[in-house]
Amino acid sequence: MDLISEGQKLSISFQKDNNFVEIVCTILKVLEDRLIIDLPQYFMRYIEYLEVGKKLTVKVFSKIGTIDFNTIVISSPLEDDFSIEFDPDALKLTEGNEIPVISDILPLKIKKGDYECTVKTFEISTEYLKFYSNKPFELEDTFDCSLNLAQDYGTIKFVATVTNIDEIYNNEYTVSYSRMSEYDRQTLLYYMYVYSNDAGQE
Repeated sequence: MDLISEGQKLSISFQKDNNFVEIVCTILKVLEDRLIIDLPQYFMRYIEYLEVGKKLTVKVFSKIGTIDFNTIVISSPLEDDFSIEFDPDALKLTEGNEIPVISDILPLKIKKGDYECTVKTFEISTEYLKFYSNKPFELEDTFDCSLNLAQDYGTIKFVATVTNIDEIYNNEYTVSYSRMSEYDRQTLLYYMYVYSNDAGQE
């Protein structure tokens, strides 16, 4: 599996005055010596830090761990493409030995046949999700879901299967993910990384 690939989420970070700024981006293309990156619309407020030759730190959160490397800007966002230097031999991988888990209350929309409802999550990991619901579900029930992530990180979609019903609180359900796109999975992984490390944008 490639550690760095198209569609993957990453962050570029730099020092601005006394503040540490982190910008969430998406990889558009992986070339032999550079990455072409899609910047968020607010990049203009940081344009002086994204000029050619400026030094940046990059962090990618993948399914097997966190990937870090230092880089420089090759072409500025005022040109056709924004690109940074990429050296596959200079990557530092910190493997994830545990499944990331966060406690987060987010709206989860469930659609099962003609039935639709919105419930609240209370625990999220890369392998499962837990939520409250007054509607009874059975083990192995399968339904379509969309999860709205906080702070404008977007909405991810997947098919959920009920894998556990709490023995004491029978309105607490655990589901596993399936049919989640790689883009949505990377979005979830990056959201969890930011949440867990209390990182964010200025």
